[in-house]
Amino acid sequence: MLELITIVHVNSFVLITGYFQSKLKFKQSKLWTLINSSIFYKIIIIGILTCLGYITLSKVDFLKELFVLNINQYWFVKVYLFLYCLSPFLNRLIDNLDKKYYQKFLLVLFFLFSIIPYFTGNQAFDNNGYTLYNFIFLYFIGGYLRRYPISKSYFFKRCSKNLLRLILFLIFSFCVIINYLIFNTSINLLNVNSVIGEIANNFTTMTIMYSNPIVIIQSVAFFLLFETFNIKSKLINNISKLTLGIYMIHDNSYLRKVLFEVTGISSSIIDSYMFVFYVILVAVLIFVVCAIIEFIRQKIFLFIYKRKISVRIRDKYYNWLHSLKIE
Repeated sequence: MLELITIVHVNSFVLITGYFQSKLKFKQSKLWTLINSSIFYKIIIIGILTCLGYITLSKVDFLKELFVLNINQYWFVKVYLFLYCLSPFLNRLIDNLDKKYYQKFLLVLFFLFSIIPYFTGNQAFDNNGYTLYNFIFLYFIGGYLRRYPISKSYFFKRCSKNLLRLILFLIFSFCVIINYLIFNTSINLLNVNSVIGEIANNFTTMTIMYSNPIVIIQSVAFFLLFETFNIKSKLINNISKLTLGIYMIHDNSYLRKVLFEVTGISSSIIDSYMFVFYVILVAVLIFVVCAIIEFIRQKIFLFIYKRKISVRIRDKYYNWLHSLKIE
C-alpha cells in the first residue's frame, strides 16, 4: 500500500521536467553538472565502503563504476540524461502540434507504451517504465499540461478550485485502490491453473511498474493536484535542489544494501504494523542526512566552479565547441 501511494514520484519528476523544459532551452552545463555529481558519489561511496570493508572491487570493476552510463548504477540519471539531450527535438515537435493532433498523439503513445505492456506483461512490447520511451511519453504529457492547462479546459473551467482538487484527489485515491485490488486478486489467482496463473503473474508484476496505465493516470492526477496550489516557499525550492543528490546517495546499489543492514529494515519485521511507522522514520532520517551531504557537495563544487582555472578550462572548451559550430 505504501508503494502504491508513493509510486507516482518518479513519473511526477519526469512530468515536471516536461512541464518546464518544454519552454526552456537546452544547456550543456546541466548535463555536466549531473554527470559530475553522479561520478563524484560513485567514487566517494565506493571508496568509503571499501575502506570500511563492506565491499571489495577489482580494478576493472572500479573503472566500470566510473562510467556515468553504467547500467548497474543510477538508472534514472542515465535515462534522464538521454531525455534531456532529446529535449530540444521533443520541444520542436510539441510546438508544432495543434491541440487535437497532440491529444491523438498522446493516446497513441499511451496505448503503445502503457496499455499494451500492461495487459501483455511486457511480452508484446517491453516497457516497465524504466525506459527512455516511457520518459519521452511522460515528457510529452508534461508539455501538453503546460501548453493546455487543465484549469482552462471546457469541463474544469466550470469547477471551483476546491472541487477540482477534490476530483483530482478522488482520482488519485481510486487509482491506488484499484491497483491494490488488482494486485491482491492476481496473487490469489496465481495457482488456479497454468493459463490464469500466467495472466495473474503478469498483472502482479506490472502493478508496481511506472508504465502501468493506472499509475500513469494516478501520477497525472497527483501532478495536477499540486498545480492547483499557489505555493511560494524558498525553503521548498532550496530543498528541491538537493533531491537528485539525495537519490544518488541512498539509492547507490552498494550503499543501499548497507543502509538496509544498518537500519534493520528486513523481512523479519514487515508483518508488524509498526513497520510502516519505522520505514517512514528511517526514510525521513535518510532524507535529512543525505540532504546535508548534498548541500555540502554543492557548496564545494560551487567553490571549484568559481576558481580561475575552472573558468579557463570551461572557456577553452566552449570556444572549441563554438569553432565546431556545436552549442
